[in-house]
Amino acid sequence: MKTDTDVETRDYAYYKTTRGMCRKCRKVVNARIFEKESRIFQENLCPECGRSIALIAEDRDWYFRHVDFRLQATPPEIFQTRSVSGCPHDCGLCPWHENGPHLPVFSITNACNLDCPICFTYNRQDSRYDMPVSEMKRTIDFLLRTRPEYDLINITGGEPTLHPDLIELIKVARDERIGRITLNSNGIRLAEDLSLVKQLKELGVYVILSFNTLDSATSRKIHGVDLVDTKIRALENLAAHGVGVTLLNVMIGDINDHEIHDIIALSTKYPNVRSVTIQNMTFTGQGGSGFAPRKRVTLDMAVKNIETASGGAIRREHFFPLPSNHPLCYSIGYFFKMNGRLISFTDLLSIEEINGLIGPHYFIHPDDQFHDVMRDAIARSWADSRNEALLQHIRLLLKRMYPPQALTPFERQRIAEESILTIYIHSHMDEDNFDISRIVSCTDLVPVDGERLIPACAYNLFYRMKDERFYKQDRNE
Repeated sequence: MKTDTDVETRDYAYYKTTRGMCRKCRKVVNARIFEKESRIFQENLCPECGRSIALIAEDRDWYFRHVDFRLQATPPEIFQTRSVSGCPHDCGLCPWHENGPHLPVFSITNACNLDCPICFTYNRQDSRYDMPVSEMKRTIDFLLRTRPEYDLINITGGEPTLHPDLIELIKVARDERIGRITLNSNGIRLAEDLSLVKQLKELGVYVILSFNTLDSATSRKIHGVDLVDTKIRALENLAAHGVGVTLLNVMIGDINDHEIHDIIALSTKYPNVRSVTIQNMTFTGQGGSGFAPRKRVTLDMAVKNIETASGGAIRREHFFPLPSNHPLCYSIGYFFKMNGRLISFTDLLSIEEINGLIGPHYFIHPDDQFHDVMRDAIARSWADSRNEALLQHIRLLLKRMYPPQALTPFERQRIAEESILTIYIHSHMDEDNFDISRIVSCTDLVPVDGERLIPACAYNLFYRMKDERFYKQDRNE
C-alpha cells in the first residue's frame, strides 16, 4: 500500500501541451512536449493511429532559453476569414492569428526540371500551370491592402525560371513599398542563360540559390543528379553581374550536415552573396516524406553543426531567435565580412541591442536608431581597445550608409549588405513536429487566390492538397 511519502518517478518530464498532427491519418490531434535525457520531444496522441514522437531540441537548456525569448509580434491589420473550425482549418488569416505578414511566399509555376528525392512540395508534370500576369497584379494589390509595406516578397515554384513570362511578373511585382523581390532557383537555367541573369540584375532581384553540397555523390543522392558544377556556374554568373544571392542549404542529418562550413566559407568568396539560409530537412511532400535516413536536424543541432564544422570560428552564442517569429522557427546570426573572416555582431553589440534594431521585421532596418546604436558601440569598443581594424571598417560603412544626401532604409540596407553576411536557420514543420503554437505566429505566408494568406507550413501540410494546380494524388500515396 502506498503512503503519502511514496513518489512515483519517471524518466521524463512533461513541459506543456499543444495541438499536433498525425502522419498516418493527417488529422490534428492533441500533443505534448516533454523532456527526456536532457532532450525535448513532441508526442502526438492520435486516438485512432496511436502515438508518435519527434525530436524538437537536442539540448534542453537551449530549448528553455529560446522558448522564453520574447516574440515581438505585430497583430494583423486585416483578417480575411472567420474562426469556425479552429486552427489550422480557417486560414486565413483568421482572428486566431497573432502575427502579421512579413514574408509572402507564392508559387508562379508548378513546372520543375528536377525531381529531387528531398523535395518537400508537390509539382504536377501532367498539368502545367503558369501564373498569369493578371493574377500577379491582383496578388500584389491584395498584399499591399493587407499591409502598407514589406521587407521582401519571395517568388518560388516549381522552378520559377521556367515561367515563360517571368520578367513581366517581376515587373508587375516591383513597388516602392516592397523592399526587395527574391527568386528561388535550382540554378540550372541561371548557369546557362546570361541574358536572364542580366535582366534580374537590372530589375534588382535577389536570387535564392539552392546549394546543398559540394560533393557529387551527395548531390546525386539528394537531387537525383550531380549538380555541383551547375551550381558553381550559376553562382559565378550571378557574381559576374552583381546579382544579390542567398545560398539556401537544406541540412540533412548524416548526409550533408558536415559540409555546412564549406558552404558558409564559399559564401565569403563572393561579394554578392548577402546571406546563407539553412533549412532543416523536412520529411514531407513529394520526395521528403519517404527520404532516408530519417535523422531530424533541429535548430540547436544546426547551430552545433556550424560550430563544430567551423572549428569554433562561428559559435552557438552568435545565434539567437529572430524576434519577429516563433523562437523554434528561426535562429539568426549577423556577421561583418572582413578580409575573408566573419566577425559576429555579438562581439560589438548585445543581443538585446541587435533585437532592438530588428524589431518586428525580417531584417535590421538601418534607420537613425541603427546609426546611433552602432556609433555608441564603436565608442565603447574604442575605449576598451578592441579590434581597431574592425572599428575602422564599421566607421567607413556608416559613412557610406549615411551620406549628406538622405537615403531610404531600403537603400541603406543594400549598402550594408555588401559588408555583412547574415546566416538564417529556418526550421520548417512536417507531420511529425507540426505545432499549432508555431502556426499562429507565422509570418511566412502564402497568398492564395488574391484573397487569403495561409501560413507556409499549414499550406504545405493541409492546403496544397486542395489546390489542383500544385497537387495530384500520386504514386507516393
